[in-house]
Amino acid sequence: MATAKLIRLGGLAAILAGILRGVSSFFLRSDPGIAVELLYLLIDLFILFGMIGLYGFQHQEVGLWGFFGFFLAIVGIGVIRTGSISEVNLYPVGALIFVAELSSFAVGCWIANKLPSWIPACWLLSTLVGCIGYFVSGLNLFFTISGVLFGIGFVGAGFKIWSATSSQLQRKFSNQ
Repeated sequence: MATAKLIRLGGLAAILAGILRGVSSFFLRSDPGIAVELLYLLIDLFILFGMIGLYGFQHQEVGLWGFFGFFLAIVGIGVIRTGSISEVNLYPVGALIFVAELSSFAVGCWIANKLPSWIPACWLLSTLVGCIGYFVSGLNLFFTISGVLFGIGFVGAGFKIWSATSSQLQRKFSNQ
């Protein structure tokens, strides 16, 4: 499959990840059932493939910030999923890695200027609001808002990639 098609599919994965993550923000995290756990697995897979598409779409422009963020995304998702498999609660560690990724990747995207600026702004706000919601007792609503902000940003980035024409992407990758 051509690189351009894979990048566009990554955009579609980002759209699905964003929608599912935004909606799942309203679920309770305490003692989720098997259906919710499978939903989280699906979201993580879509985030993973979405990140591949996002990075591929702008890998030259995002520089070291973007690469570092992309790398940490893969590690963060891996840590979260490993914890799920081993039944050890690694979510806080994986989430911390992913938050560092999201912030780093957002800075790289801002520098690259290939996505509308509101997208990395959503991701940075998501990180800030999510940390407040996670660590400050009584502000659980902030954690929910964080998930919605992340989802909005991911859907927006996915649409930007998905809407890029195949010929635009082909030109980008044929010049490398």
